[in-house]
Amino acid sequence: MPMAVFEVRFSPYISFGSRTLETVSPNRSGTDVAILQAVYNLMLEAMEPPRGPMGKPIAIDGVFGPKTRLAVLSVQTYFGLTADGVAGPQTFFIYGQGVSQRTPYGGPRYGRRTLSQGRIGSDVKALQNRLNCFAYARQLGHPADGRFGPQTASALKAFQTDAAALDQSSLPANGIAGSATYDATWLYTFAGGRRLFVGRNGFDVVFLQAQLRALDLYHAPLDGYFGAATSAAVQLLQAGSGLEPDGVVGPRTFFQLGLAGGSQPPHPLPSVRF
Repeated sequence: MPMAVFEVRFSPYISFGSRTLETVSPNRSGTDVAILQAVYNLMLEAMEPPRGPMGKPIAIDGVFGPKTRLAVLSVQTYFGLTADGVAGPQTFFIYGQGVSQRTPYGGPRYGRRTLSQGRIGSDVKALQNRLNCFAYARQLGHPADGRFGPQTASALKAFQTDAAALDQSSLPANGIAGSATYDATWLYTFAGGRRLFVGRNGFDVVFLQAQLRALDLYHAPLDGYFGAATSAAVQLLQAGSGLEPDGVVGPRTFFQLGLAGGSQPPHPLPSVRF
């Protein structure tokens, strides 16, 4: 499903994580629900849980109905959250989106506002981290610092150009992060919205594990659990990049991941096609 179709079909744009998603009447609908559904399906295809699939694929229809509630229950159960079928701050955090008290780097929340040159904030840092997980790290040229300058605009333009060309969408390559760009980052970049370390689990960890495996540093399943094997792989990457090998993935490590890997969206996970 091309990203441009995604934007039109599930409009209006509603920032992912900006509201609680639950079964109500009438059903909640919008791009945030579609993102929840799409990333869930992508991760089902990419993950390698030791005890079998986390759940079952669901239709991407942008409507929070009974099957989407079951998908949320599957995510919550798998990652050890309170299983209530309601997508709130804890569930969004599994997706790598910090909201409320979990907003990383001090706020504002990622996706809340349009970002362009001159903007400063944690949402800029999250965007930079997401770009730095890929070959765009070379254009951005430095770890995320929360300041949207010309290099960030250049890296973002390259991402927009690649995503638009590869999925035949109308995403403008203007170096500005608006609604369509945010949705594209949710669909094609899966890490960077928060620090990762032992005990912090989620879909962004699946992506990290996949990138580390591609670098021949990680040799365990893509299970989304940041444990000893993931920490050891991160430390190898850090040591080889001249960083302190503490096993904590923050802006400097995301940057080195992109420099070392050099992959590009929109299909960064093995065997996954959206």
